[in-house]
Amino acid sequence: MYSEELKKLHTACFPGDEAYADYFFDKVGARAFLRRDETGVAAAAYVKILSAEIFGTVIQIPFVTGVATRPDARKRGHCRALLSELESAMAEEGYPFVMLHPFNHDFYSRLGYVTINEMKYIYPSPYGADYVIKPLTTDDWADTYFVRSEWGKMFPAHVFRSASDQQNVIDMFTKVCGSGYIIYRNGTPNAYVLIDDGKVVEAEFTTPNAFDGVKELSGKRIPIAAAGGENYSMGKLLNLSKLLRLLPMRGVDLNARFSIGGKTYEITVNDGQSEVLAEVNGSAYPVTEGELLRTALGHGKDYPFSPLKELFPEYNLALFEKY
Repeated sequence: MYSEELKKLHTACFPGDEAYADYFFDKVGARAFLRRDETGVAAAAYVKILSAEIFGTVIQIPFVTGVATRPDARKRGHCRALLSELESAMAEEGYPFVMLHPFNHDFYSRLGYVTINEMKYIYPSPYGADYVIKPLTTDDWADTYFVRSEWGKMFPAHVFRSASDQQNVIDMFTKVCGSGYIIYRNGTPNAYVLIDDGKVVEAEFTTPNAFDGVKELSGKRIPIAAAGGENYSMGKLLNLSKLLRLLPMRGVDLNARFSIGGKTYEITVNDGQSEVLAEVNGSAYPVTEGELLRTALGHGKDYPFSPLKELFPEYNLALFEKY
């Protein structure tokens, strides 16, 4: 049960009204970390565990859904202290990394977060095939779930969202914090978009040109999941060994070395099933935390001489979620 004090803090720090704050606390299900001062709650950080499906395997990712500091309590280190506490808790609970959508890249970079390239943006062509478009309503959630399910087939790695989760998301946007459109072509749901504060924050489709010719989206920048896209999310590595054990390695046999953070590691993989990571002496191909996270999540570039290329030969994937 969240207090009215927390809801008031949320309304003061984030876009949206009290109805959105009620939705956030009642539906999103985020866990709160708090800092107090002499007048009450000075700051709060929230984390939600997302489920991402990768080649049929569902993994859990801690995602920071918001960090808020009371206006009169800012610039006192509350945000930094809260994130440190949250990260320590996630590490102790066994998660290999944590992710967030940054309000300021430089701020989070100073706290050890690195950019994960997972989005690119498209502008629909003014020309396209015939379509039927209608404003999104709560009753359309099943059609949007069909679109999202078809979209997921194109991306073997995606955030897992159940039918009830999808219904909650559509309900939130249509009743609380935004709007959207659903697009039909030949009588079949072909795409939908969710719009918050005039910006498209989620766009799913069954065909790549689904938004072409849709005048309601003319001039809007539409984010789509794509490896090597623009900066969108950031992440922080919590446990290297657990990160490398996170994903299946699909029959790989490998004995390789790489260095990160001034240390050299040797990794051994047998038929993709067992893996040993040990710190060793000497030098090796250097990788950054950003490269590791992007490669593990499927957003990595093709690093020509990197042992990571051998570890994850098929992970040219994408992962996206917006909260």
